[in-house]
Amino acid sequence: MISLTSLPADAEPETDDDLTGAVAANPSCYSVTIFTQRWKEVRGFYVDILNARVLSERTDRYCEMDLGGIPLTIRQCEHGEMVSYFHLYVSMKNRDCVLGELRRRGIIVTTVGPYTNFRDPEGRVIKLSEEKMIVS
Repeated sequence: MISLTSLPADAEPETDDDLTGAVAANPSCYSVTIFTQRWKEVRGFYVDILNARVLSERTDRYCEMDLGGIPLTIRQCEHGEMVSYFHLYVSMKNRDCVLGELRRRGIIVTTVGPYTNFRDPEGRVIKLSEEKMIVS
């Protein structure tokens, strides 16, 4: 649930200068990291089924990859970290080969609206569509 409250009287709102500085910094995302207890299985899923391109890796520890222009890193949990949660949205014109491989491996594939949904080995949702979908 989202609720809105007024700022306390002593709070200083952001100025236009603060916002201009943030925009001028031009941030870029260099990685989305997935922490996992099942490194080999999760790595294989993204590389072997979804055709992510491996950029660098240290076996059983991390794998940096590019998945359709998205910088993605798979990391082995080391110090009791919790597995991360996300929905990954991927567009692919010819999905039949990937969907066939998912089904061949016994992975449940469902379709809801424009998305074909399935889960990676640790249950994270992947939404596959024919083209990039914009929520309006």
